[in-house]
Amino acid sequence: MNTCVKCILNDHYPDLTFNEQGECTFCEKYQHFKPIGENVLITEFEKAKHTARIRKLDYDVLVPLSGGKDSTYMLYLAAIKYKLRVLAMTYDNGFLSDLALKNIQTTVKNAGAQHVFYRPDPGVLKTVYQTMFRYTGDVCGACDIGTNISILKISHDYKTPLILSGVSPLENDSFVPDSIQDVARFKHIMKQSGRISREEINKFLIYPNLNYFTQSFLKKTGYFGRLIFPLFYIENPMDKEMGEVIHKELGWEDSRKSEYTKHFDCIAEPFTNYVRGQIYGYERRICQYSNMIRRGEITRDHALQMFGDDNLGQIPANVNQVMEYLDVTEESLPGIFAYKPLTYEKNTSGMNRLFGMIKKVKEKVMS
Repeated sequence: MNTCVKCILNDHYPDLTFNEQGECTFCEKYQHFKPIGENVLITEFEKAKHTARIRKLDYDVLVPLSGGKDSTYMLYLAAIKYKLRVLAMTYDNGFLSDLALKNIQTTVKNAGAQHVFYRPDPGVLKTVYQTMFRYTGDVCGACDIGTNISILKISHDYKTPLILSGVSPLENDSFVPDSIQDVARFKHIMKQSGRISREEINKFLIYPNLNYFTQSFLKKTGYFGRLIFPLFYIENPMDKEMGEVIHKELGWEDSRKSEYTKHFDCIAEPFTNYVRGQIYGYERRICQYSNMIRRGEITRDHALQMFGDDNLGQIPANVNQVMEYLDVTEESLPGIFAYKPLTYEKNTSGMNRLFGMIKKVKEKVMS
């Protein structure tokens, strides 16, 4: 296994290559993040406020809130810094940590925002997770699908003009090659399993026939709120600084279990990250630590130390709780680890693939 001399990505990452100096593709081509511009972001907010005022709506923006760092920082930006009327919403994915729930309650109150939970049918949710894990070793994709669709539903129900995502530049390149958020792929796996009915699948998906084209159209027409990523418009604070801001302004509490606390809001994350490492040969944290190195937040030695402290090669401490929920045993894990990446790529949505190609061409032309 080759590892980059600048970051800690290894050659298990799809299509990663190294130059003669041992630098990986991402480090060799890395350019400092250039935000779109705060003035553009403020213009988006003014448009949302204008729309809300004309239509006599109760909220300017919807902020999905997990209780973690990025989404809470988004709540701070919207409610405190930019003085928007905020509806926060939380998708109860069945894995919310106690600290995340406490943070949600505290920060929403201190931000002066309104808040709603979206809770899918717990039996259906559990069957979805168990099925996806059994067939692919992954539950994060199903969780993302459920989260994204519930956000659209809440946006429609409460008529919020804008949806503010807390996804940051730090998340770039931290994904697997499988299209785990593709709904057509999801439906294929569910139907193939025979463990869940079509009615239950449709109930989970809420809008079972949506694809990226129809989503885009419905957002443009105002049926759903438009989704934007504010952290791509402004200079981002360092990860540590972000935590300090939301602690001071909103009373948010960080986890003390690890120096890296990006995903403590999900109790399943340590286990799903471990499984990802077994299947793909690299973990989400390797990608995010590497992004932090490139951004100058931490040194490579510091990243290696944190990664070693994480001990991601070992089954995490809370594994029994998560494995019981997913209906798996240690004896069954080798079969899960044998999943072949890209097995279901032929079952993804053709419309989504076309939309992705058009989007890439558009971004290349605009750049």
